[in-house]
Amino acid sequence: MSGVLLREYEIMQNPALGANALWAFTQGFTTRPTEKLQPLTMWHLVTVLPLVFHDTGRKMILKRREASGLRSILDRDTASSVGQNETIFNIDSRLMAMEDRTFRSLNLAIACNLVVLEDGYFSSDVPYKLPTKMSNESKAILKASHKLGVWAGSMTVFEYLTILGVEPLK
Repeated sequence: MSGVLLREYEIMQNPALGANALWAFTQGFTTRPTEKLQPLTMWHLVTVLPLVFHDTGRKMILKRREASGLRSILDRDTASSVGQNETIFNIDSRLMAMEDRTFRSLNLAIACNLVVLEDGYFSSDVPYKLPTKMSNESKAILKASHKLGVWAGSMTVFEYLTILGVEPLK
């Protein structure tokens, strides 16, 4: 296994990093004023790791300004050799492939009180702060998670899942 693939594999297997990514997403999601806040659901959380652990997806999220919104990842960038919406293609297969990792990470986030489950919805009271002693790749994952959360918090769950192209359960 090449060094790049091995490093990406090790990152994806790390439930602590996944728990922190879910916490960063939750914190980003809840940055909206309380009266405009949509409920944070399991549907939101299961999309996080497949997007931010995927190198292309993470880069696309980080490349966009926070004010651009989630729809901006659908825009085509002619300077890039990768289609901008490649990230959302096959999102369903990545959701299924990362299901166990996502739930291990979510369990850890809940156990460490980074994320709270109450009445079927998720929240977090732990203030978001990017750790200083962390690899650049891990920091990028957390930054992308937070930005994705900000975007997701500004729309309904239906809009969010539609933009990502997530298929309903069959």
